[in-house]
Amino acid sequence: MRRRGILHGELSAALARLGHTDRVVVADCGLPIPAGPQVIDLAFSFGVPTFLQVLDGLLAELVVESAVVATEIDGSNPSCASALADRLPQARRIPHEELKWLLVGAKLVVRTGEASPYANVVLRCGVPF
Repeated sequence: MRRRGILHGELSAALARLGHTDRVVVADCGLPIPAGPQVIDLAFSFGVPTFLQVLDGLLAELVVESAVVATEIDGSNPSCASALADRLPQARRIPHEELKWLLVGAKLVVRTGEASPYANVVLRCGVPF
């Protein structure tokens, strides 16, 4: 058994397969997910696990070179917007409808139990060298 990090076997394996420029989406429980990307569904019930719990776990494991969030998060979910600004200060903002199109080319979508509006982020993987 691992000492730390992500214990979910399927998620851990999916992260290990990611490469430079691959997109990973951390999604709330309501984001429509198109056919195509691998989906790891962690949602247990509304709010469990939270978007930030999952995001923090992924940020501890991944090299992220850029991030995209919906512009609507600022007005509709200011506490989440603030938390994202702390974790990903360079995150680009685009309309939510455009963000949903980024899911089409994503390699991995991690669905959380988050039930607050616009708690979604698209991460672009970087390299550690």
